[in-house]
Amino acid sequence: MKNETEKLDRFKKAVFSDAQKQVDNITADAENIRNEQIKQAQYETESYVKTHLSEIDKNAQAAAVREISSKSLESKRNILCHREEIIDKVFSNVRKKLDAYKLTGAYSQLLYDRAKRCADSYPNERGKILISLSDRPLADKLSMGGIFTVEVSDSIEIGGIMIVFEERNLAFDYTFDYAFSTERESFAARAGLSL
Repeated sequence: MKNETEKLDRFKKAVFSDAQKQVDNITADAENIRNEQIKQAQYETESYVKTHLSEIDKNAQAAAVREISSKSLESKRNILCHREEIIDKVFSNVRKKLDAYKLTGAYSQLLYDRAKRCADSYPNERGKILISLSDRPLADKLSMGGIFTVEVSDSIEIGGIMIVFEERNLAFDYTFDYAFSTERESFAARAGLSL
């Protein structure tokens, strides 16, 4: 099990390393565009103020502030759009790699090992395993000879298993859906894409 976890960790690190390079390039480009737009807006505003200083009143100053704010907001919107595109691209690639991994024997072994570990940890308990529809062929193997009932869950789309011991009010979420969602949420901050 430790070996499989290490493989998954290395797999995740490799994906994020590649993604980080893409993120750095796109973020730098977006930041340069944003800075140039802000500089241009400031330059235009300052030029206008200097050439028409005697004519500027409160309304003209307010218009200048609105123009700078508008350019700044437009730049932030562009960065947010780029950020979402990056995240979508990275996690689209991650999803493809997860789908490919599910086709390997290592995937079914990973699910079996996690189910066995829970069965061994709670030997006198009966539990339920929730799986995705695509993992239905693994149901017999995952039942561990009747220790677990295995059910398909609509909430599991990508894969993995959730093990529930209802009498103990325990649930172990080993789904790829949960890991995928959690990683996607924290990716922006870790990759330097947060604002």
